[in-house]
Amino acid sequence: MRIFTALCISMLVCVCVASQDRISRADRAKMRETRETMRGLHLDLTTYHQLNGQYPDDLKALVSSNLREVLPKDAWEKDFTYTREDRDFKLTSLGADGKPGGKLANVDIVWTEAGEYREMTADERAERERRLEEQRFETTKLLARRRMVVIAGEVVNKRRTSGAWPKQLEDCRRDGETDADKVVNLCFADPFGHAFTLRLLPHENFAVVCWGADGKEGGAGRDTDFVVTEREVRKEYADYRDYWGYNPWNGDWRVENLANDVKRYKERFGTLPNELADLTRAGNGPNGPIQAIRNSIPQDDWGNDYVLITLGDEEFYVGGLGKDQLEGGVKDNADVIFPRPGAVAEEMDEWEEPMPAQNDDEILYEVAQALMDDIISRANEYHAANDSYPATLEDIADKFPEKAVPLDPWEAPFIYALTMDADGKVTGFTLTCHASDSAEGGDSWAADIVLNQDYEQQ
Repeated sequence: MRIFTALCISMLVCVCVASQDRISRADRAKMRETRETMRGLHLDLTTYHQLNGQYPDDLKALVSSNLREVLPKDAWEKDFTYTREDRDFKLTSLGADGKPGGKLANVDIVWTEAGEYREMTADERAERERRLEEQRFETTKLLARRRMVVIAGEVVNKRRTSGAWPKQLEDCRRDGETDADKVVNLCFADPFGHAFTLRLLPHENFAVVCWGADGKEGGAGRDTDFVVTEREVRKEYADYRDYWGYNPWNGDWRVENLANDVKRYKERFGTLPNELADLTRAGNGPNGPIQAIRNSIPQDDWGNDYVLITLGDEEFYVGGLGKDQLEGGVKDNADVIFPRPGAVAEEMDEWEEPMPAQNDDEILYEVAQALMDDIISRANEYHAANDSYPATLEDIADKFPEKAVPLDPWEAPFIYALTMDADGKVTGFTLTCHASDSAEGGDSWAADIVLNQDYEQQ
């Protein structure tokens, strides 16, 4: 009996301890509800910024600007805290306990201009740094192997033109000064800071050797040696032929898009970013504030992060390591890197047209819908007071800031039209936004938004 009692007590203690380390179902639902409320406030703040050119000093401005009737509270019935920070803002729910900091259900929920911002614990930051460092190593290894393939191609060319294998890799460097010559010669540098080695093998074969991170023969882990032979060169030629010049190495457009944004960052800030997350951060330059390049950093199809490696003050590469997050692999585990080692950027664009520069039409589309909701709300208030809908939007202009009906985010007027039944009686209205192209019709972010008096899509 005593043993049974002791066992029950120990199990009860374990259950209590376990419950303390989890978020209850009720709190989880409240956290979800709070995030939805903050998402709505984020949209209202974006609308305010669109109308006024800056974020408000406090949330009460959303009410005085007729964007909200009342300010919401979080799911624990506590007020949100809000501060404007230069060209950004910080909106915070203090969690279940209403105090800064905390864990589990007490953790702060924070939103900024870029969306939800999740602060990491010390352990989470350490794990992120460890993972990022491992990604950087694997991407550096990927760069080394891709450079070795380019060098191996130069070894083959030397054999074809001179009739003999070169004695060392330096004999294969190009003598010209064209951009193509420069990017090929750049590949002779081992990104680990050591020198590649040429080894001639029997049967008219050879190997280009990288001695790993330590630059010494042998070793394990990061110090493991790896080679590229004539087989890899033949495979590259075959891929190029089979794809009619398309480069199968760069099958993920996000990598090229991120690399182009890194170039833009360098142009704006004068230095390369330390990590891709820097692309989402604004800053200050000699001529004033500098806008962030991106609102967010994408992930690959498996939810993995892309990685940036820099070699000096000018040279950089963006890599994706596939599903397994390891250098090498095929299909889902295939790697991609940009800029492509050994290729001039203009030549790369000839075969694979880069994605267009990032624009803000997606978020502006949401802003347009929020503005339309506000206009419809004012028109319905007019109907409730006058038992008729406004003949034009000018009839409700005095309900908006500066006594003027807002334009859409693309600086075009909204189109308002009354709807009638077969007898000519007014039954409601439609409100139309022609979106990013300011023209009727269109696809994607250029598609027209048409809502009726009940906020229903037409």
